[in-house]
Amino acid sequence: MDGIIVINKPRDTTSNQVVQTIRRLFQGIKAGHSGTLDPIATGVLPVCLGKATRVAEYIVEYPKTYRAGVTLGVTTDTEDSTGCITGQHDVPCFEHKQIEEALMGYIGSIEQLPPLYSAVKYQGKPLYYWTRTGKAVPRQVRTADIYEIKLLKYSDKHAPQIEVEVKCSKGTYIRTLAADIGRDLACGAHLSSLVRLAVGPFKLENSLTLEKVKELAEKGLYEQMLQPMDSALVHFPKLQLSDDQVQFLKNGQTVSCGCLDKKDQCEKESMIRIYDKEDKFKAIAVYEASDHGGRLRTIKFLAS
Repeated sequence: MDGIIVINKPRDTTSNQVVQTIRRLFQGIKAGHSGTLDPIATGVLPVCLGKATRVAEYIVEYPKTYRAGVTLGVTTDTEDSTGCITGQHDVPCFEHKQIEEALMGYIGSIEQLPPLYSAVKYQGKPLYYWTRTGKAVPRQVRTADIYEIKLLKYSDKHAPQIEVEVKCSKGTYIRTLAADIGRDLACGAHLSSLVRLAVGPFKLENSLTLEKVKELAEKGLYEQMLQPMDSALVHFPKLQLSDDQVQFLKNGQTVSCGCLDKKDQCEKESMIRIYDKEDKFKAIAVYEASDHGGRLRTIKFLAS
């Protein structure tokens, strides 16, 4: 069984717990997620089954879209609502424009200091291990990209909050972004809720709850939950080959681009989705230029 299940991860459940649940439902089938969500977060968590685990690395590279609730005036040691309060501050009555201007300052490439309670490793152990032992260790600044950020809501009632939608690169810490926004607004803040709306082509509206997956699995309705593994590769151009050419790639041989009907398609992108004449997905290949013309070389042959 090969394919991708897009799970709507419940709150207070780890990504690994989701994978373990899937493994129990699909006994003997390899499974793995493609991008961790913190326990506080809900939303899109693609889980790859069987041979689809070999395309997980490409899903990780996709931009992610989040809806984040940010509570103003309160800071925590984890930068989210699971931590201990480290500070409380008065929150002025902001104009929407003031908040929007602060948000716009994050568009582009930003630097983030990984949270003390994160899985980033130092000397082979995650930062949360060192933090819990009380030992201060150095943290390396990381770069992330914010493609879009917009203010969805602002409430200045008893517990002032904002809600933002963020489209960003892999490796972005949304809780750190929330804390930084609070710093820039001079009142402090922490992340109070987080929903991942999309991972590349995988959207929340097309995701399944674990309960729904269990129900479908019990009825043997696997086709209603599994997306094909090539759905993770839609950003690569598609190329159909003859049976002989597919066999060459399967055997580890190269295929000359000079003999292809759509040679120009190979020259535009390095990674190519390979299909046979019946339009069945077979492999990922890479285009390589050479003195004797371009050629295709197999990166991963994924068909049976």
